[in-house]
Amino acid sequence: MRCAVLLALLALAPISAFAAPAKPAAKPGAAAAPATAGPRHFGEFYVRCSSAKSVAPCDLYEERANKDTNQRVIGFSIGYMPSAGRYIIQVAVPLGIDIDKGVVITDDKLATPVLPYRRCDASGCYVEAAIDKSLLDMFGKMGRDAKVKVVAFNGADTGKPYSFTFSFDGFSEALNDMVVENKAKASSPDTATDAR
Repeated sequence: MRCAVLLALLALAPISAFAAPAKPAAKPGAAAAPATAGPRHFGEFYVRCSSAKSVAPCDLYEERANKDTNQRVIGFSIGYMPSAGRYIIQVAVPLGIDIDKGVVITDDKLATPVLPYRRCDASGCYVEAAIDKSLLDMFGKMGRDAKVKVVAFNGADTGKPYSFTFSFDGFSEALNDMVVENKAKASSPDTATDAR
């Protein structure tokens, strides 16, 4: 029973770590080791790490914003929990979408299955789930012209599909770096503050 509760906590715990600000920046005046000094850039992705004790202290992250308002349109994050050998994804999209339709990420050759939303808040709606290696392999094959597809649920636009441009440039390198960092820095579930 304790094992089942712990696994449930592990599945949910790292999600809050992915809700960090879009523009990664080092904390002013904070002296940190090079690995946590700031996010590292790989193509369109960043690998960012937290200094907090966590089962998944690092994630890879990309955000797309509206050019006029600088408001986030798409947030994409993947973390890795070495203790459970699990990958966790979070995709953030704007409010006003049909939550029953989910998200599909595609390019001209590949498409994910429908990724269901887990929750919405004042900032948007979120896909948050454990994913398997096959989906990561698919992302690694997608190029610069991928699309994040949603369906509107907002007045006259209800039912209208929208595609947001997204790039997977640098994804594989960022994923490899993030996994190495998490294997080196992750706390055990017994000592991590996000698993309690």
